[in-house]
Amino acid sequence: MACISKELAAFWLGTVPGIGTVRAERLVKAAGGVDSLYQMRREELKKLAVVGEKEIDALLDPGQRKNLEYRYKMLAEQGIRYVSRFGDGYPKRLQTLSCPPLQLYIKGEIPAEEQLSIAVVGARECTCYGRDIARMFAFRLSRAGVQIISGMARGIDGWAHQGALEGGGRTFAVLGCGVDICYPAVHSALYRSIIKRGGVISEYKPQTQAKAPLFPQRNRIISGLSDGILLVEAGRKSGSLITVEAALEQGRDVFVVPGRIGDVLSEGCNRLILQGAVPVLSPEDILSYYSMKLVIPEKNFSSQNCSAGDNMEIFSLEEEIYRELQKKPLHMDMLCVKLGAEVTVMLKTLLKMQKDGKIREVARGYYAAV
Repeated sequence: MACISKELAAFWLGTVPGIGTVRAERLVKAAGGVDSLYQMRREELKKLAVVGEKEIDALLDPGQRKNLEYRYKMLAEQGIRYVSRFGDGYPKRLQTLSCPPLQLYIKGEIPAEEQLSIAVVGARECTCYGRDIARMFAFRLSRAGVQIISGMARGIDGWAHQGALEGGGRTFAVLGCGVDICYPAVHSALYRSIIKRGGVISEYKPQTQAKAPLFPQRNRIISGLSDGILLVEAGRKSGSLITVEAALEQGRDVFVVPGRIGDVLSEGCNRLILQGAVPVLSPEDILSYYSMKLVIPEKNFSSQNCSAGDNMEIFSLEEEIYRELQKKPLHMDMLCVKLGAEVTVMLKTLLKMQKDGKIREVARGYYAAV
């Protein structure tokens, strides 16, 4: 049997069906390495006494080994990086988990190990208050050099990513589908911006469609990649509490934005505070916890730094936005898709137009011409 590199062997093991993380780790340990495991014949695999005949058949399946190098290179051609639990480049934060993902597919980058990372999660059907709080916290934390991690879902997740991008920081989305799929589709512009200024990550192979059972499992990666987790709005049975539970099991710090007594979306938050989570009233509370300070660089907006070309570009975008909103109200993400604008540029222009009285926000993220 031909020898292959450690990376290719790790890619092979990660794509063998029916071999989960626990079995894979036992196999690699018993074989003395993932490349050694790849070389083993049936009799040798039996002697390891780790898996049964069905799993051995899967390990030896010629179809799983055919065109292995070609399939690995195809990922790179799609702009997807593959990182295995048994290869190089696997995040150190995930190594300590009780059930670390066997592999990660990445578009963009993974969070820097030496940089503080905070996950921001909360309700999908958030209030305007929750939206603004998530966005503000992420904005100011990212300005201080904190990496923001979330799941790119509607609501708090999406606004946390947005705030981080506006703050000029790095943000990372852990998906419950393949990294080549933008879910939800309305976040297509946000998805592209996150890849440019951070990365999207998934343990599921490309073309895996979003399914409800996949999301609770991915939540352990959101908390696992973070030093701490911030909860903004969550009901008593919110899915975000699954991420909090994972964070507690992993020994991560848990921060909570308190809510009004009696509000449905405050029940989960306030109950966690009663159970010992750290209540925070501002991003500075989190920074202080980690002995960091908020440093906002000064910007000079004088005419010397603003070229005529920049002004023309903004003016042109305003005209295009107004033309689209005269037809019907549209979500900010849909405007980005239609006009091919970056999220940060679009938001800056929308806020200016709103201040000038040209448009108004009729619902969360939806704008209409005045």
